[in-house]
Amino acid sequence: MMRFTALLLFAALLLPAVTLKEIEKMPRSYAKDFYIWRFLDNNITAEEAGRAFYQVKSVNWKIIGRFAKKTDQPGFKEAYECYRLKPEQLPAKTAECSVIALTPYKFTKIPKLRRYRLLEQISDFPQELRWAGVMASKEPFFELVKSDEETFFKVFNNCGPIWRKKYLNHPLPPQLIKRLASKKAFTHTVKLIVTDKKLDRLQRSLLGMDAKDLSHQSTFFLAMNALRHGRKTVAAHYLLLAYKKAYYRFDKDKVLFWLARLHPEKDYLKRLSESFDLNIYSLYAAEKLKKRPPRIAVPEFSGQNADFNISDPFAWLAILREIKGKKRDELIDLAKSFAAPETLGHYCFIMERASRYRAHYFPLPYKSAYKSLSVDEKAMLLALARQESRFIPSSISPSYALGMMQIMPFLVKALAKEIKEPLNLDSMFDPNKNIEYALKHLEYLRRYLMHPLFIAYAYNGGIGFTKRALTQRGLFLKGRYEPWLSMELIHYDESRRYGKKVLANYLVYKKILGDPTSVASVVETLTQPDRTDRFRK
Repeated sequence: MMRFTALLLFAALLLPAVTLKEIEKMPRSYAKDFYIWRFLDNNITAEEAGRAFYQVKSVNWKIIGRFAKKTDQPGFKEAYECYRLKPEQLPAKTAECSVIALTPYKFTKIPKLRRYRLLEQISDFPQELRWAGVMASKEPFFELVKSDEETFFKVFNNCGPIWRKKYLNHPLPPQLIKRLASKKAFTHTVKLIVTDKKLDRLQRSLLGMDAKDLSHQSTFFLAMNALRHGRKTVAAHYLLLAYKKAYYRFDKDKVLFWLARLHPEKDYLKRLSESFDLNIYSLYAAEKLKKRPPRIAVPEFSGQNADFNISDPFAWLAILREIKGKKRDELIDLAKSFAAPETLGHYCFIMERASRYRAHYFPLPYKSAYKSLSVDEKAMLLALARQESRFIPSSISPSYALGMMQIMPFLVKALAKEIKEPLNLDSMFDPNKNIEYALKHLEYLRRYLMHPLFIAYAYNGGIGFTKRALTQRGLFLKGRYEPWLSMELIHYDESRRYGKKVLANYLVYKKILGDPTSVASVVETLTQPDRTDRFRK
């Protein structure tokens, strides 16, 4: 196996850069965008750059930046340079450039005298002038509550936590709440208010508000807000409403868990223990009531590998297209073609879909890559891999995270330098090399973090995000409903959900690997900083 991996890596180093003809044959996808992004970094003509750029599925500033350096089309280079301007560089030379660069957060960093020059410069851009004028006023909050909905959301949702606390922490008028509640952007507003401990006045103004027009997420946050302020009856009302609004079983289970905390005399915990979904809440309920957890499968295969290129992103995309619309028996037949050691992740992915996610697959693929690790380290690695890619080695995310462990290109570059290897992004589609890089990164994260939940936060949102969550937001301290309440108040949506998913995976893998740990014991340590992290010592 080691010889095969070495040959694969050597071959990858010899491969020429992807060509324009190859790109044009690729199906429109995030994987294709990744190769276009790389192609734009080559020594190519402006015409070649244009032909590649206009095949992009999802345009972002990362890809615009590379295209801007190659194209001779007017506007792209200037727009990218304007976009990158820092607050101290505003106002820009032209109003158009200032408008491209300007955001509410950047506006908070501009000294007052230059703000007035900026407002004068953008006077022909009414939309930007409206929100910037509100922020430049003597009483931003009172100007904001009089503004239109678009201006309100632009400022409130994008100004940053420091400015929001300083200028906007006042009770929202009931009529304004009623007007905003039906707008999609209000979901983000509610999240920002409830997850920031310092916005106490704003939080109190949300207590008792009508939630009929709100999303499941916003309604659930209102329940957590009520709990934080000691309003148990109000919290229960919002939770019941959130349960009705929830679509995913995970979200329904989350609500049942909290209803059980508020009303242990009712059957909420029993209902939760009967959930088909495997999550931190259903695992807790099963443990508490001494019931079997949701169905867990740990398949293993020996023998020859399947006739499938695990390192080709487009080969997997073709399978994903084939899966759509297939019935259960057809999916099981397809899965059988992947019943081999190297395609264990692919097999499990298809089988979970065939079961309509009633069976939960926890494979242990590519064992040789982590055989020297402790049980705890193995459980952490596998828990992350399952959540990141379901063990698909050729995975590429919309942000170009690569491989089974979904490592970002900038991190691949840093790790390659640390490991003293030449940068080779293609090698990230080799699961063994991808795991090697992930383990190097986890080694760094473990210098500061000891708890699997916090490691998961850092792996997903970054070490800086995790440090700020622990040191600046007053989370994971002793208190009523803790540490569960803090788990619900992580402000970054993706990391909040991701952390809970990884923690559940970790607990399952600990059991599979012969070192079972209770949900309660793992969660309880979260309020003990000396056992979880080195940021709060």
